Amino acid sequence: MTIEIVRQPDSKRPFRLWDAKAKAHLRWRCYSDPRRAHTGALIETRWAEVGTSIEVFDIRTGKLLGQYTRRVNTVAFSEA
Repeated sequence: MTIEIVRQPDSKRPFRLWDAKAKAHLRWRCYSDPRRAHTGALIETRWAEVGTSIEVFDIRTGKLLGQYTRRVNTVAFSEA
C-alpha cells in the first residue's frame, strides 16, 4: 500500500498529523508551526489507545518530522 501525499506549497497550515494505525489524517489537526504540531501530536498520543502512532509531517515537502507512539506507561518519540 502506498500513501500519496498531495503537495500544497501555499498552505497556511502545512504541518499535519497522521494516525499510522488507522491510516488516516487527524481531522482539524493542521498547524502553522512545527512546535505546535509536535505538542498537538503529543497530546493526541497521550489520550490514544496503547499502540497508537501519530506522525507529524510537512505537506509542502512530504517530510516526516517525527513519530509519537503510545506505550503502556509512556509516549515514545522517534525522530525521522
